[in-house]
Amino acid sequence: MAVAEGTSKDRGQGGARIWLLALGMFAIGTDLFIVSGLLPSMARDLGLSTAAAGQSVTVFALTYAVAAPVLAGLTSAADRKTVLVVVLIVFAAGNALSAFATSYAVLLLSRAVAGAGAAIYASTASAMAAGITPPERRGRSLAVVYAGMTTAIALGVPLGSAIGDFSSWRWAFGFVALLSLVALAGLWPALPSVPGPGGSGVRRRLAVFRVRHAPSALLVTAFWVVGTFVVYTYLGALFDRAGHVGTGLRPWLLLLFGVGGFAGVMAGGRLADRVNPRTALATSVALLAVVLAGLSPALRSTTGTAVALTAWGFAHWCAFPLIQHRLLHIGGRHGDMLLALNQSALYLGQTLAGALGGLLVGAGRLESLPWAGAAFELLALLVVVVGATGAAHRRRTGPARPGQLPGAGAAADARAGAGSAPAASARPTPSDAGRAPAGPAD
Repeated sequence: MAVAEGTSKDRGQGGARIWLLALGMFAIGTDLFIVSGLLPSMARDLGLSTAAAGQSVTVFALTYAVAAPVLAGLTSAADRKTVLVVVLIVFAAGNALSAFATSYAVLLLSRAVAGAGAAIYASTASAMAAGITPPERRGRSLAVVYAGMTTAIALGVPLGSAIGDFSSWRWAFGFVALLSLVALAGLWPALPSVPGPGGSGVRRRLAVFRVRHAPSALLVTAFWVVGTFVVYTYLGALFDRAGHVGTGLRPWLLLLFGVGGFAGVMAGGRLADRVNPRTALATSVALLAVVLAGLSPALRSTTGTAVALTAWGFAHWCAFPLIQHRLLHIGGRHGDMLLALNQSALYLGQTLAGALGGLLVGAGRLESLPWAGAAFELLALLVVVVGATGAAHRRRTGPARPGQLPGAGAAADARAGAGSAPAASARPTPSDAGRAPAGPAD
């Protein structure tokens, strides 16, 4: 991807484009989080049990998790602008189909279509934001894109739920479809045409798992997500158990979670540009573990709940741009595929969190959920620390370049020794466009 020029005019244009990408994430985030509040009315209208209606969430999440790496591979040679335009159309169509669903089968189909569109949008928008931004501002650009997601939690979900309460759940899905079309109308004329990284087949691109640090980085994402969502999924039940948070206050408290998340994701983006992302990530995950461990006593008062949810949103979302930035650095020219696999790790983590939380709640251990969440954050922190120790050792023995598959360095050295041109240069080349800056040693 072509990197944006450094003039103030280019920076202004690039900033506007990043916020338009964030608008698309706002639409997707609203769709992700809005359904749980609409389930009772959806079930009544379609003659389903609430549990059956809830499977629409499962279908969306599983489609997202499976489709993200597959579609990233299939569309790797396509122009990035074209991919974003097409997937926004698919996402809007899926939500429009949800709005007009007259049967359970159509509802599930519509959620699968929307999930497929959402899956490829998130990773492509992140890679596009990184590619059109100067290296020194790349972390902040990634943060802005995902600020659309946190803003959806704070504003989009309450607004969509209000639309559903005022009229029908169908209008709420229509609202999401409209949001995606507004984002499409803005992005189509504003984004430049950017070539994809090149088609090399899904199987070969999935070989990114062999890139050094990639599996452990994705494991960090999974643990990080499980830690938060094993608690967040059952937050309403925790409110009921605590008995200090009435139903009228809950939307405002969730608003605070979103506000904290917005502040956190922006702070994480700045940290990614200024310090070693691995160090900042370890700090934010450690803070998140502390916040979750202290959640149960905080829920005993309204003030404590408000402070805890704000801190929780901040600590959780601060980690996300750091994770994205690190994946782009680790992946090198495979960075877009790593971002897609990261989306899969996110949704597989959410699925695991829901299942684990259900087991604990079913066993009468509702109050243990925050401790379980803190434990998973400590596991994520452990993986980060162990990886840092291994990276320090490998730096002393000659590490592989970012995005290099194991064994590739030896082959390149052999070619260079035979008189061939070096396999890579310290200076960026056009084929490196879209690659995250090397930044601090990982």
